[in-house]
Amino acid sequence: MSVRDEEAMAIRVADEVAKIPSGQLVERLRGYLVRPRVCMLDWDYGDRHPEFQEPQYPGFIVAEFLESGTGIAYSEYGFGPPHVWGLVGLEHPGFGMDSGWFATLEAAFRDSMAWSEPPPPGYEVD
Repeated sequence: MSVRDEEAMAIRVADEVAKIPSGQLVERLRGYLVRPRVCMLDWDYGDRHPEFQEPQYPGFIVAEFLESGTGIAYSEYGFGPPHVWGLVGLEHPGFGMDSGWFATLEAAFRDSMAWSEPPPPGYEVD
């Protein structure tokens, strides 16, 4: 599903939240979700995409962890697909390393500093 605007992104976030089985995790995550907003994410690897002048790709900020100055972004460029949910700095958003990008919003939140609970038995990061 290609996401092109804030309204479609809000629907995608709601769909992702609905798939999370842990009520405790959903409750905590909802406290950090923000209205999706477009951002440009710095890309530090290889050549730029021919569609863009700068080595930056579009995405959306969907959650903010103000205490750490970080958040969760969604981008279909960079390491996605399949890893479209990433942990980013809010002041200078960028893709960073591939280990900070995930297949699900749940996995990105579990890896953030905002969540410190252990994963449930049998849970594997996508």
